Amino acid sequence: MKRFTAHLCFAVVLFTALLQAQTTKEKFLSNRLYAGGLYCPYPYNHPVSTPAPNGYVPFYISHYGRHGSRWVLSSTCHEVPKNILGDAEKVGALTVLGKSLYERIKIAADDAADRYGDLSPLGTKEQKAIAERMFRSFPDVFSAKNGRRCIIHSRSTQVPRCILSMAANSERLKELNPEMDISRDATKRDKYLNNDPGINNDTVKAIVAAFLERHFSPRRFIASIFSDTVYAKEHIKDQTNFANLVFSAAVNMPNLDYLNISMLDVFTPDETFILWQALNLQMYSQVGPSAVNGKSALRSASLLLKDIVQCADFAINNQNVSADLRFGHDSYIIPLLALMDIQGMNVQEPDPDKVYTAWCNYEASPMGTNLQLIFYKNDKNDDILVKLLHCEKETVIPVTTDAAPYYHWKDVRTYYEKKILE
Repeated sequence: MKRFTAHLCFAVVLFTALLQAQTTKEKFLSNRLYAGGLYCPYPYNHPVSTPAPNGYVPFYISHYGRHGSRWVLSSTCHEVPKNILGDAEKVGALTVLGKSLYERIKIAADDAADRYGDLSPLGTKEQKAIAERMFRSFPDVFSAKNGRRCIIHSRSTQVPRCILSMAANSERLKELNPEMDISRDATKRDKYLNNDPGINNDTVKAIVAAFLERHFSPRRFIASIFSDTVYAKEHIKDQTNFANLVFSAAVNMPNLDYLNISMLDVFTPDETFILWQALNLQMYSQVGPSAVNGKSALRSASLLLKDIVQCADFAINNQNVSADLRFGHDSYIIPLLALMDIQGMNVQEPDPDKVYTAWCNYEASPMGTNLQLIFYKNDKNDDILVKLLHCEKETVIPVTTDAAPYYHWKDVRTYYEKKILE
């Protein structure tokens, strides 16, 4: 009966989680930040924390985090629209809205000059806040009392925005407890942090292009920006691409909150929804659990999952190790979430028009997204429990448990060892 109850408990939790993970157009439009997708600033909504079973206390955290908010990666989304709008402005071919967009694009371009891909001030704040909440939520993990050394291993890819995210995170932890022993590394030797998913970009581009061809018309957008649509037709070879570039610039603006600039007003809610779907479909097809690149993407996360398991085993046998903190990119954590079967992150949807109902980039990997495995022990037995947090929210995995959202590590370890070998 106990085993049946555990299975029933898991089934109810999983079903509820899947319902919560579903996205509708109404849900998407309820928050303009969702339009950012992968560019959505880190969301923190004071999630509920389920108390651990009696006698269990946290002692170790295994973490993987994406870098915090940043500037866009390429100048293309600023410079191409800026040049097109600038030329049109000179010949009087812009509407009032077009002129306003041109001024805002110029400000964004000037601000981003020589900063493309860099961590923004908001990104630093996000990482420090995540570190502080981790410290406050699990004080036992970061305690240096009774002779405990409180060793923290912090590692990053060699990309500056990831290194600076690691620095901000560990700096805040050190401020909260100067007795911590924190090591920081950013080296090619950590292969699990630099494992290329090996994606097929040509196939992805074709899928996204076909989706936009079916669902998006730039006609209204162009007419709202250009007073002379004949001029626009002659000078913009690919109007859909032009709209996409402006959209990419617009959705990144919340990451540069000090500018107090928005550009999404140039798109209708329907246009915003469609253009976001295209970006969502692109990332899902590239490194998500799709049938296109899903197998390669998930396989690329095997080394990372293996490191998580091995480091946890070491920490369980070494009371001085408090945490392993890893910092990288969306293209690494998205496959990891799928491989680990985190709720809603490993769903296959073959219909490009329905992908958004099954998988959302702003839920999978907003700026600063993180996966935390919190380990608990009990002095009265050898049992180790683990709770998984995705963006600091309790989540579920398809492993039977009698204490959801807590799982017995021996069961989780067995489940993930099989995943590593697949």
